[in-house]
Amino acid sequence: MHLDVLIIHPPAIYDFRKIPHFPGPTSQISLHTTAQYIQVPQGTLSVADYLDRNGFKVMVDNLGERMLYDEKFDAKSYLRSINSEVYAIEWHWYVHGQGAIEVAKLCKTLHPESLVVMGGLTATIFHEEIIRTFHFIDVVIRGEAEKPFYELLKRYENREKVDDSIPNITFRNNDKIVSTPIMKPSEDLDEFEFTRLDLLEPKNSIYTPGTTPHFSMSICRGCLYNCTTCGGSAYTYRRYFGREKPAFRSPEKLVEDVEKLVEQDVRCIGLLQDPRMAGKSYWEKLFSLLREEDPDVERLAMDIFRPVDEEYVQCLSRTRLPITLNISPDSGSYEVRKHQGRDYTNEQLLETIKLCHKYHIPVTVFFMIGLAKEDFTTIEETWMLWEKLSSLDREAISKGIFRHLEPFIPIAGPIMGHMIQLDPGSLGFDYPEKYGYKILYRTLREHLKILAMPSWHQRFNYETELLNKEAIINLIYKSIEFAIQSREKYGLLNQHEIFLQRLQMNIDKFIKNEIDKIVNSYPEGERRLRLKALKYAFDFILQYFKPIADPYGYGGKLAQIVEKTLEECRIIGSSLF
Repeated sequence: MHLDVLIIHPPAIYDFRKIPHFPGPTSQISLHTTAQYIQVPQGTLSVADYLDRNGFKVMVDNLGERMLYDEKFDAKSYLRSINSEVYAIEWHWYVHGQGAIEVAKLCKTLHPESLVVMGGLTATIFHEEIIRTFHFIDVVIRGEAEKPFYELLKRYENREKVDDSIPNITFRNNDKIVSTPIMKPSEDLDEFEFTRLDLLEPKNSIYTPGTTPHFSMSICRGCLYNCTTCGGSAYTYRRYFGREKPAFRSPEKLVEDVEKLVEQDVRCIGLLQDPRMAGKSYWEKLFSLLREEDPDVERLAMDIFRPVDEEYVQCLSRTRLPITLNISPDSGSYEVRKHQGRDYTNEQLLETIKLCHKYHIPVTVFFMIGLAKEDFTTIEETWMLWEKLSSLDREAISKGIFRHLEPFIPIAGPIMGHMIQLDPGSLGFDYPEKYGYKILYRTLREHLKILAMPSWHQRFNYETELLNKEAIINLIYKSIEFAIQSREKYGLLNQHEIFLQRLQMNIDKFIKNEIDKIVNSYPEGERRLRLKALKYAFDFILQYFKPIADPYGYGGKLAQIVEKTLEECRIIGSSLF
């Protein structure tokens, strides 16, 4: 195969199949993303489309997905077989650092005459360190990449030297590192396309077996808000991407995008970012067009960044589409939440949930454990809020008001996230003292080292002024335990689902403690052997007990058989003595 550009989405860890890797609680956040974060960022498809429309032969390759779904897949042989003028490695999400660097190195080793390029949000943050440290990477494209990448390819196609006439790039000129100015970002997102799934291979991350095909895209680039830990805040876009204000895709193009996805059999669609940031006329027009076009979706998920009023929910409900909303208060403590950049009360949040339930719209509520100003007192406020939210979900389910969406959205109370890494480029990372954080690792090399550590609890890059790393880990486990109890109390999960979650938590705790013991008690050679043995045992257990997509209930029925068998074994065992 010959290409002008091969854009590669790497796994988080290369090669995670050979290196013991224990994701811990972080593996429970997204079924589709997985611990290797195989979901391709939407901007990658936009870049590919822009290059394709301008005459370049391009493909987006989800290398992480290939490695995850095929144990025999040989990444080295595969990349050797693809002849491309340019190999572009996407490093958008921070967690891909180790995988992105290793894949870039492999591409240059296999194709020394080709240009190796890196881009994405995190690559933008670390651009100078990348070029200074890794000579197998020729260019870093900073910021929004469609047009700068096109300019780079035009020069490279004509065999002209990469120079400072190309915007948004960092490169080496002999021994000097050159960073060219950031061009003004596009104010019209309608000139880009985000639904070119035909340019992506493979596509299991979208057409995941056992689930409705799913895809998400943003309604805008940039943000109006400055959440302290967010690497996509107004501050980050302004400082690192040169974007002074958000640019919005028109309502007409968004509805057209939804229709294009439906034509490709994608029926669970996420529209990321809050439409209210563009003003009332924008969201009224968007909802009106959605009602008129009536796309054949099974679920349309949308974000709200703050509580809503009845006018907004009414307008949304008139679309007559199966809508779900997402909101992230992050904490049940008003003090913690306000410091994080979200200034609304628990009462306002609860009124929003009740209002949405009134119009048969479920709301998924996300929380983050380990924020600045959080401690073992404030977390109890979060737990109490979880109780209230679980109670509201239980009431809504008992009334059957979500029946039109089942089984597409399992309602299981609040969703808990674990920060683990503070986003490089966020306000909290760039000004830690001001925002109550302590940065444990700041340089690129330091981050790559911790990202390659075997266990999730070894990858923290921060502490807070109130909690050290061990205290945050303890808080996470206590919160998981409380969440499981709350879901059981309010009947949001059945007994086999509760069993699986408890089993996962107990296994994670054991592995965390065992890894600490291995690291502190054994020489390097035995450490490697013990970690591999632990990983083998972990994978063996999880292949029987891991949570799965289960639209027809087969997984649940099989899990009930497992539980019944366990109980039978206990009865038989007790009768033998």
